[in-house]
Amino acid sequence: MMPITKSKEQTGLNVRATLMAWIFPGLGHISLGQHRRGRLICLGVLFLVVTGVLVGGIDAVDHKHDGLWFIAQVCCGPIVIAIDMATQFFIVDAPIEKRATLVGLSHVNEIGTLFVAMAGLMNLVVILDALHAKSHVDLERRVKDQDS
Repeated sequence: MMPITKSKEQTGLNVRATLMAWIFPGLGHISLGQHRRGRLICLGVLFLVVTGVLVGGIDAVDHKHDGLWFIAQVCCGPIVIAIDMATQFFIVDAPIEKRATLVGLSHVNEIGTLFVAMAGLMNLVVILDALHAKSHVDLERRVKDQDS
């Protein structure tokens, strides 16, 4: 029976890349040398966050009223935390007349909340992928190597 040997690249966990993936979507993969994948991740996650806020209003991210949704949303990192801070600052303490003009109503707000939560869950999968990803293994590089 042959002993099983694993290289450091196969067993190592990319903690730095994982943290960077939470701080800004796609940054973890970019730091690993997977530039194309990182750019696509960034575009996908940010598109969902921005669309969710545009559709549902700034209060689509609210940790006080939508606590369970916020757990999923916070996986997008500091971007969502900043949106939540803006919600608490601008909307929660505003008089009811001003608040009515700033918040998304009914199902529109729910759709925005869902979009941002989907972005967070998508980024959670990306964070887990960055934890185990190999450095400098990108689709562009694999295609070029196969053509050679």
